Amino acid sequence: MHLINVTNTYSDLVQNQLNSTSAQYIKVYSLGNSSVVYTETDSDIEIVIENHDRKIKDEEVEFLIRRLIHDDRSYDITIDKTKKIIAITCKK
Repeated sequence: MHLINVTNTYSDLVQNQLNSTSAQYIKVYSLGNSSVVYTETDSDIEIVIENHDRKIKDEEVEFLIRRLIHDDRSYDITIDKTKKIIAITCKK
């Protein structure tokens, strides 16, 4: 799996999120045909994975947790019914 930083492609989205939310840091990644938005606030880290074409695989979620949440932190995972959008949230 390759996690590619595509933040520059989404500069409008990033700027809008920084201006309208409490986010302090935002990165956008491509993981195959899934989009990944990594956001940090003062107290939280949130990773949202979205794939319009298929269900997100468990291996992809595990890969992102290992790559983007570097410590052995506890986290919550929220999955929509179609398993095409997954949110991972943890405290800093």
